[in-house]
Amino acid sequence: MERELKLRAAAEDLEKFRHAPLLVRSKGAADVSKLLTSTYYDTPELALHWCKASLRVRAVGNERLQTLKLEGAVQAGLFDRDELEMPIDRDTPDLKLLQDQIPADTDCGKLIQDEATTYRLKPVFVTRINRSTISLDLPSGDEVEVALDEGTIDADSGSVSIAAVELELKRGQPESLYGIALELLETAPLRIDHLSKAALGYALLVAEHIDAVKAKPVYVNKRDSVENAFCNIAHNCLDQVHTNERGVVCGHDPSSVHQMRVGLRRLRSALDLFAKVIPAYPCLDDELRWIASELGAARDWEVLAGSTLVLAATDGDPDEILPVRQACEQIARNNRQSAAAAVESVRYTRLVLQIARWLNQKGWRDGMSDEQRERIDGPAVQFAAELLRRRHRKLIKRGKGLADLDDHCRHRARIAAKKVRYATEFFASLCPRRTVRHYVDALTALQDDLGWRNDAVVADQLLKLLPRTSPEAASGAAFVRGYLASRVAADRHTLKKLCKRFRRLSPPH
Repeated sequence: MERELKLRAAAEDLEKFRHAPLLVRSKGAADVSKLLTSTYYDTPELALHWCKASLRVRAVGNERLQTLKLEGAVQAGLFDRDELEMPIDRDTPDLKLLQDQIPADTDCGKLIQDEATTYRLKPVFVTRINRSTISLDLPSGDEVEVALDEGTIDADSGSVSIAAVELELKRGQPESLYGIALELLETAPLRIDHLSKAALGYALLVAEHIDAVKAKPVYVNKRDSVENAFCNIAHNCLDQVHTNERGVVCGHDPSSVHQMRVGLRRLRSALDLFAKVIPAYPCLDDELRWIASELGAARDWEVLAGSTLVLAATDGDPDEILPVRQACEQIARNNRQSAAAAVESVRYTRLVLQIARWLNQKGWRDGMSDEQRERIDGPAVQFAAELLRRRHRKLIKRGKGLADLDDHCRHRARIAAKKVRYATEFFASLCPRRTVRHYVDALTALQDDLGWRNDAVVADQLLKLLPRTSPEAASGAAFVRGYLASRVAADRHTLKKLCKRFRRLSPPH
């Protein structure tokens, strides 16, 4: 099993890291430099890659090492995956050495077992890396190897340069890696690396679309403590955030921006729901608000340029609305670039590392009283039931006379509805499935209607600004604003009906 935190750096900063205080003062730290030349092999149709595996033969002086890496979990730059490494006496792979170590009923195992695969393997790309390694023995007893890498990945189709800092856990707990990374971040900028060297190499060969990733269901066991439930929920939210980061950075698909923003919103809701028993560390909510706002600016213009204007175009003059759409799309593209820059920033890297360390170390326990620890060790079932009742009552209170509330009060009710829905989804596994589905269906319908109304309010605000930078869109923007106002007014009866339906329900238990 390989546990490795991958971080990107500027080539000119690698020497700074070599002299970073942490590495210089560490007892027994030895700086070892060597050239690593790794040739990656696959079939002509890249069968290993499509099985989410990579196979290489690495030359280190006269020695040869064969390594097969399988797909694993990646969170906050930490790669956690199976790795099979062994010395060989030749420059090409020997699959027989792997046949007893890979389950034969897996796709990768079938390839390894097939004798024809050996004859079909060919070099697909080569990495040439100058690596300096420094071994750290930490006071905690953990052992970490710090690697400073600089080199290239070369394929027939092109080449890419690499400068990176990799922290490999040899012994101990993963939170050690985050602590080291945060300390190194004080020496020079670092960025979370979303791709392994193998993935970068294959990117030279295959143009793969990066899909937006929705949240996976949360599973809380009925025997879980409050603390365990929080950890499961927080990690689930962060998984959604991290799996969409690369899509945001690439900047092609607005859906990645939306899903990463949803993940952040779910995480902030989780922190709020547990705030009385598990307090967040200072400034965490401020930093989450910052990155969410960077994504939100792009998302708001995307919604306006897309579904909102499409709806308005059905009743308006397409030629009049076209300049509005073009202006909105351009602003949305610009904001997507700003969102990508934010996700690539040192500030965001620090945020990700701090959250990961806090969760892994359970940093909220520092300074807790015995009574507070006893509370988080209590049953999640009871906590969830009380929480859902309390949040349900809050929504009912804020939603009183909802159809006639002003924009501000209706927005507060919408946020309350969103938190109730997230809370219900977080604890769904503790309640009867049919009850949860009936409750969530009614809540979703109400939330969707409130969400559409909020989109209309946001669109009105954006459309007011548009003529300042795009005078040609003034008349179209005025029409769309009027159209949206009429749609919101006409929706009053529907909203009252949805409120009445939800008020008849009780929270799941």
